[in-house]
Amino acid sequence: MDDNNKNNEETIDSVPLLSRKRVMVPAFIALFVLTVSALYWYLNFSGTVSTDDAYIDGNRVTISSKYLGRITQLTVDEGSVVKQGDVLVRLDVSDLSAQEKQAKASLEYAKQNAELARVNLEKAQEDYTRGETQFNNAIIAKEQFDHTTKAFEAAKAQSAIASAQVETAKAQLGVVDTQLANMVIMAPMDGVVSKRWALPGDVVQMAQPILSIYDIDHLWVTANLEETNFSQLKLGQHVHIYVDSYGGKKFDGKIIQLGSNTAGQFSLIPPNNASGNFTKITQRIPVKISIAYVGPKNKAEPELVPGMSVEVKLKVK
Repeated sequence: MDDNNKNNEETIDSVPLLSRKRVMVPAFIALFVLTVSALYWYLNFSGTVSTDDAYIDGNRVTISSKYLGRITQLTVDEGSVVKQGDVLVRLDVSDLSAQEKQAKASLEYAKQNAELARVNLEKAQEDYTRGETQFNNAIIAKEQFDHTTKAFEAAKAQSAIASAQVETAKAQLGVVDTQLANMVIMAPMDGVVSKRWALPGDVVQMAQPILSIYDIDHLWVTANLEETNFSQLKLGQHVHIYVDSYGGKKFDGKIIQLGSNTAGQFSLIPPNNASGNFTKITQRIPVKISIAYVGPKNKAEPELVPGMSVEVKLKVK
């Protein structure tokens, strides 16, 4: 019995350690996975700052009217490409056209009145000059000369009033002309119409949005990074940008502006930490990041538009 046990022990001990596949192969695979994972973490996450609280941003302008009016024509629609100075909206000018005619008539009346006042002033001045000579030569009484003097002064005042009326009529006509010019709304910049808020026939109020235009040729990324990482950020730092819409396609960028306040300061209800029931929350600070590529150079390349979700990652060590 002892001889059999001794033979079995010798048989097990005679097997090489490396040939024990049931133990070594899983251990080797686990060690390999751990090594690769540690290397991946070190290369991609060690000394990096990242966030998925980021999106494509750009300059946007809202087109609105300065006056109450009815839309008679919209020359563009959503998705239309516009250039600075292109006509976008025309408003009804029927009432203003009537006011323009009235203002022109008032101006013409004021000019004729001013001409009459000028003629009366010339006549009063001649009477004054003649009366002064006659008074000095004792031909007329002082009372008559005083009446001539007063008539001359009144004529000068009437002439000044008539001239002022002309300027007032010109100003009124200028106001109407300005309003007429504002009934035609033009694009303030190059861009793409992203949203149409009204249709022809709608009556829009002053400052009511009609169109929204984005400048898609000059885009950037707005990333809200945690305040605990803010001290490690510097202008010009290289940033990797991954766009969700294109399967995480990577773009290059640089930090071009660091926020001067937390994003919560401009929320609908800014945080008020003065209350006794205070819960500390890590705030986020917006960082502006340039994009090396912003528009499609050919059909094979993706197009970036404002609002796309992205993830940013940058090395800080």
